[in-house]
Amino acid sequence: MKKKVLATLLATVMTVSMTACGGSGSSSGGTAPESTDSGKTETTTEDSSKDTASEETAADTIEESSEPAASGEGIQAIWKSADSEADDAVPGENDDRAFKKFDHVVEVHYGYQVNPVDTTLPEGDAVDNNQYTRYLLDNYNIKMVCDWTAGNNADFQQKVSLAIASDSLPDAVIAPNRNYLVQAARADELADLGSVFNDYASKQVKQIVETTGTRAFENATVDGTFCALPNITVDTDGVYIYFIRQDWLDKLGLEAPKTVEELGEAAKKFKEEGLSPDYSIAGIDAGGRTYSNFLNSSNNGYGFDALYQAFDATPGYFLRNDAGELYWGTTTDEMKEALTTLHDWYEQGLINPEVGITTNGDNANGVKNGTCGIFMGPWWSLGYGNGDSFRNDPNADWQAYPLYNNKGEWNIHMKDIGTTYTMVNKNASDDVKQAVIIANNVLVRDESIFDTSVAIDWYPLRNTMAAADECEYEYEALMSILKGETSVEDYQQGGSKFNGLYKNLANDAATLSEVISPDYDPNNELHVTDMDVMTNNGQFNRFYAIFIGDRPYATVTPDKKIYSELYYTIDGMDTYWTTVSDLEDAEILKFITGARSLDEWDQFCSDWHVQGGDQILELVDEFLK
Repeated sequence: MKKKVLATLLATVMTVSMTACGGSGSSSGGTAPESTDSGKTETTTEDSSKDTASEETAADTIEESSEPAASGEGIQAIWKSADSEADDAVPGENDDRAFKKFDHVVEVHYGYQVNPVDTTLPEGDAVDNNQYTRYLLDNYNIKMVCDWTAGNNADFQQKVSLAIASDSLPDAVIAPNRNYLVQAARADELADLGSVFNDYASKQVKQIVETTGTRAFENATVDGTFCALPNITVDTDGVYIYFIRQDWLDKLGLEAPKTVEELGEAAKKFKEEGLSPDYSIAGIDAGGRTYSNFLNSSNNGYGFDALYQAFDATPGYFLRNDAGELYWGTTTDEMKEALTTLHDWYEQGLINPEVGITTNGDNANGVKNGTCGIFMGPWWSLGYGNGDSFRNDPNADWQAYPLYNNKGEWNIHMKDIGTTYTMVNKNASDDVKQAVIIANNVLVRDESIFDTSVAIDWYPLRNTMAAADECEYEYEALMSILKGETSVEDYQQGGSKFNGLYKNLANDAATLSEVISPDYDPNNELHVTDMDVMTNNGQFNRFYAIFIGDRPYATVTPDKKIYSELYYTIDGMDTYWTTVSDLEDAEILKFITGARSLDEWDQFCSDWHVQGGDQILELVDEFLK
């Protein structure tokens, strides 16, 4: 078995070179910013009461099952609930378990993805020598040593694949999606983390895990063994909206667009009036995908997910029609209609003409320098994701809005509970295993006291955990303080409304006055002119993301929440998935740019079905039954 996996993976990554790290650098570690960032999911289109091409390719050659274990019984059998644990030490302090300081230095070697265009790391600092790594060393005797880095998603995925294929995983590395976890586990390269996670996970981490029911256990369990720290992100990481320069709308006397047609008209005005002289709408970088899919269902920055939703298209998801028949969300008439609009916008010069071509984050340049006024993504894309916009222009008034369909409905597709995993090498010492767990505890608890003007992605092995409703809970709590309904003290430890599950709330409440102007009237929508961009820039970025980026989901009731019938690959699927996935990634972008005519849409759909799509649908349908 192991030889089979290794041979397949080596064939895909033989040309990948390893980049040493540990010297000086100026790039941001980690993947997409988190919502400060499953098993078999019940899949329906329910009424609500209230990133990356070829990302799977290297990982999807494995032929064995990638589905989670039936129940994750292993760790659940020994699990000590959060309620049974003593309270964690307060932020910045130690205890003798989840936040213990080792009596000697414990080195943890890791591989990591860094953002090559991040500018927040101070001169002289590096990926494994920065404020976050020094914090772990000084307070916990955990020394993080980065063995290699990669600068974009595709390179990072290839390096992880190569490490699995050559049985050379560092002590710890983040699996980009669950297929990598399955490969490493089935190649017998991962530690059983059940007991150490049970013993050393903080009470706060356990509370977050328990909010998912059994799904977090199941996601991180392969063939009965709990072998990774699961990523648990807020629901709003998978909710896509659009962002627009409100100050430009006001200057031109335009209302905030509600429909696709109105958004296109605003984009045209921005260009005609010279506000966006080159293009009005930003798009994906090379290696990106214009929509999230079932394997990577959240945090797709600069895609067009918000627009697809407004056409009632749900590309990349397994769905059922009214008759109960399973179908693939990309090959629909609604998807063709959405692509027709995107192509029209591209032809009019409204979309970045280099969509899908730019590299190393250059697709965001227009947003940062104030020459592009519209982009799409999840909540954190404002504040966390476009901080340079405000440093370059403190009056850049970006606002976030839902995009409705022509019936006036806001229908959104929903993500899995998380998509990444922290894997630990089976040869790692007990101290290293404990150190990985403790470092994760520290990230969850102490992010609230970090100076995040240095991007939090520089935190080593940042694989985030957060309660599903954290952003919405914080939005309501912080607004209640601004309205005078509650006090800052209510949310501090010991206060009447303190809840440790919401890990950043106490600090956010305490720092509101450093960012939000005392003259702000909370009966009005918040604007950049109501905020201090620079005094506490890290908190400014966070508050902008929460108060403005998450405002749509926190205040508007979606008409429908749409779930994929499946969020992982299954037995036999990988034989066909690579082929149809590569076909889809290449052709969708061609339809947008005109490299392929939409007159050929039916042929594309036929190709998808014939080249393996029908077999995949049959396998998934049978599995779900």
